Amino acid sequence: MPENQKSENDQQKVQVHVSPDLDYAYRDMVNIFVGTGDVVFEFGNHHRSMPGNITVSNRIVMTYANAFDLQQKLQQVLMEAQKQMAQQMQQQQATHKTSQE
Repeated sequence: MPENQKSENDQQKVQVHVSPDLDYAYRDMVNIFVGTGDVVFEFGNHHRSMPGNITVSNRIVMTYANAFDLQQKLQQVLMEAQKQMAQQMQQQQATHKTSQE
């Protein structure tokens, strides 16, 4: 295939800029709504002082294509993290086993 043509699996390369003052927020609740042309994600937190109450703090709207891309990427990174944790546990068990001998 010529270099100037891309296959369907090729992804466009982009440079990502992350602001140094980007806020990180802990969220323990998510709702997902699928509309006629987009997917809406709502993120929020349970109230510790008022059980049964939740505050939605962020709402993100994505196209179907971007939502599917997010799903695939999330699944991939979670599987990789799970494999890495399993390897670390095996290494710890092997180290613990040899130290007992």
